[in-house]
Amino acid sequence: MKLLISYFKPVFLSGMLLVAIIGCTDKLDQPFENESFTSDVDYTIAEDMDLPLLGAYYGFYTRAWEEPLTLGLRGDDVNAAGDQVPMQEQDNFTYMASHWNTNSVWQNHYNDIVNIFTAIDEINKYREATGNDALADQYIAECRVMRGYLYLNIARTFGGCIVIDALDNIQNTPLSKKAEVMQYIVDEMTDAIPNLPDMHPNKRSDIRGGMTTYTAYAIQALAYQEMKDYQGVVNATSQIINSGEFQLAGDYYHLFKTAGKLDDENIMEFQYSDFNQGEGDRFAFLWAPFGIGGWTPVVTGAGAGWGFYEPTLKYIEFMLDRGEVVRLETSVIFTPDGITELRNDYGELPEWITNTNREGDIFNNNARLNFASGKHIQPSTELIPGRTSLGSNKNFIVIRYSEMLLMYAEAITRGASSSISMSADDAVNMVRSRAGLGSLSGVTTQNVLDEKFAELAMEWGTRYYDMIRTENTSELSHEGKTFTMDKAYLPFPADQVAELPQLEVGID
Repeated sequence: MKLLISYFKPVFLSGMLLVAIIGCTDKLDQPFENESFTSDVDYTIAEDMDLPLLGAYYGFYTRAWEEPLTLGLRGDDVNAAGDQVPMQEQDNFTYMASHWNTNSVWQNHYNDIVNIFTAIDEINKYREATGNDALADQYIAECRVMRGYLYLNIARTFGGCIVIDALDNIQNTPLSKKAEVMQYIVDEMTDAIPNLPDMHPNKRSDIRGGMTTYTAYAIQALAYQEMKDYQGVVNATSQIINSGEFQLAGDYYHLFKTAGKLDDENIMEFQYSDFNQGEGDRFAFLWAPFGIGGWTPVVTGAGAGWGFYEPTLKYIEFMLDRGEVVRLETSVIFTPDGITELRNDYGELPEWITNTNREGDIFNNNARLNFASGKHIQPSTELIPGRTSLGSNKNFIVIRYSEMLLMYAEAITRGASSSISMSADDAVNMVRSRAGLGSLSGVTTQNVLDEKFAELAMEWGTRYYDMIRTENTSELSHEGKTFTMDKAYLPFPADQVAELPQLEVGID
């Protein structure tokens, strides 16, 4: 189905899954699979007003495997490995409107945006009967935060998008440029913030890990950054920093393992669960594309992976030059061939670099890649007995406090002023200290961008977006790839252009 309006029917899936994922109330113990809230619903039952919100969360957490790969693979931190030709072409900055994965990113994001619209409509129906305006306003604000993040992804990927104002008017809604979308996101977050819980997401007792004031500030800060409104970045990130709700995880390595679930560092994460059982229902992301085939896991039978996402030699050597240990060990998994390639290109390597992780899993040679992303590969020893799928029970971290600290620092180096006592040096050195590195003084914009490269590599295209924003074509031209700014954004998918005539004009 290509046409966006084909998705208008709201479907809210298994409440029994949601109760385990995000801690809902007992009333959701019975499943309501494929129940549509458009008929035979008693909107006078006040406690049911969270059902459409839970449906929005379920759709938001249900991400397709190709999405994070497509968003992340064009930076100089990632190579597209494996046999996915469209991804390999995109990694080489050869774009085609017919690429299936970019169409999937567009389609899945808009599917969720439409689902969120219908969730808001259903919440308002409960509002009219129950009169609980404050709770309805909170639920709608949570929906708007999720929707803002989805628009952020689309606009950064395609250089603009259609900002829907009404579900029955999509084909007549004009195309918005990226800057316009970012301003829309900023305004949406401004409106949503007063109605959201003022706490860390992991402190919510109703929907643990759900959207809060600070999730909205983080998304707003990211939108301000794309607009190069650095005072806006400082204003938004200062709210997060000054709240006292967030702190860097003490252990960078385990932040990306199951121990990092709902950590105090995480501002937004997609949540998954095995429900503490070795068989039966589970709600999970498909981590296999990040994995590496041919490993020898400690846990016999633990699933391997497809090998589609490879850290670059450039990134690894950048980290070696900096004397990085914990962040490099966390971010990169080495194979024997990878170690040989690295040694031949770089020279002598630290003794700690091996093809075995801390837990004892062995990563053997693989034809698809020489290195893999350790942030996305869960040790086999963390699998619940009975589970074998790679990464089963692992959450997907989306926005971290360290990113907000570094965004704040960059904005200060670019001349923005702050009302809080933290300096750019302070913010950068907090992140460096956790990584076991010495302090810097007189931090520059380049220092911050380098720190973001080290800290956030392989995470959701952050490095690529930074290089686009700074128009740094030389960094993105690496390992035989040549980047020019006309390749900053992917073309609108052909399937969507055929159905939405306003996309034919494109972005000026």
